[in-house]
Amino acid sequence: MLQSRRSSLCSVPELIIDYYGKHEQLSNRQSLRLKAEVLQADLEKMEKQLQIQTMFQSARVENYVMKMVKKKTMVEFAIVNCENEEVKQWLRENSDDFFQLVDMFHFLKKHIDEEEKKDHSNNIDITFLAHGSIRDSMISASCLLPLSSITDVILYSPWNCVSTADVVYGVATGRIKPQHRRFYCKTKHVCQIPDEKHRPTNLPDCWNSMKKAGDKMIPNITLSPLKPKDNVWEKFESLSKQYGQPGRNRIIIPFILPAESDSLESVPFFVVTLALSLVLLSSRFKASVHLTACLGKISARSKLDEEYLPQQYCCTIDDTVMTCSPDMFR
Repeated sequence: MLQSRRSSLCSVPELIIDYYGKHEQLSNRQSLRLKAEVLQADLEKMEKQLQIQTMFQSARVENYVMKMVKKKTMVEFAIVNCENEEVKQWLRENSDDFFQLVDMFHFLKKHIDEEEKKDHSNNIDITFLAHGSIRDSMISASCLLPLSSITDVILYSPWNCVSTADVVYGVATGRIKPQHRRFYCKTKHVCQIPDEKHRPTNLPDCWNSMKKAGDKMIPNITLSPLKPKDNVWEKFESLSKQYGQPGRNRIIIPFILPAESDSLESVPFFVVTLALSLVLLSSRFKASVHLTACLGKISARSKLDEEYLPQQYCCTIDDTVMTCSPDMFR
């Protein structure tokens, strides 16, 4: 069936030209062919969108054998469409964990489907809010940009640093600028280091763009969902009521799951961006992705490359918190 649809799609320009050739004398046949080819490209895009949606919808069928068959199809589809070799390798070697990607796809698609109904342009900024930590294993920064539907991924905290809800609000609204950053110790009652020493030396006057980082290595970021007791989302909503909501073309997605869900309790960030890039591929959007998550060590025993990380962007000493100055709210 798919093959027959393709053959129909391929003949669209010729059919249109043949029709008008028989019924009208056109002064500009070349212009008509161009329009027909645009129509063909649009139809092929619609076919790809249908492919993606059909694959991921069928991935949750209850029959175990069917799950395995569909999973293999989706792995192959993601490998073919992915533009990053490291992510392709992960897909080949970790196909048993692939349903985590499927679940993330469905989680993100619900949000994007709702946002498509709103008055956004086709180029948007997506802020993803989650708990986060970094491991001592490294990956290429380009792993976070698997498809062209994501134009950049921006990190805000230095490595080994956590952040506050004020930063989340600043990122989601676009208010925060590098000059608004402030640093302090999260264990003030026992810390012997003054707050000014928690500000990293050689702090860049820009954010950490993964597009600019390219093939440079970065720590592997792991994300987990927000919990009701965290109060992070509630604080963001309170700031939004007080100072204003994110504007047009700005979307925030809080990583909040139903209580009974446990398949996404710990997810590599590159799996999130891969799922999101596939969702965006089946939508009208292209997006820059902004991560608002803590980038502290996953455990006190983790060993970071403290010589290399300041070269990639910057790195703080342990127990450092990044917040923003009151100027951001003015």
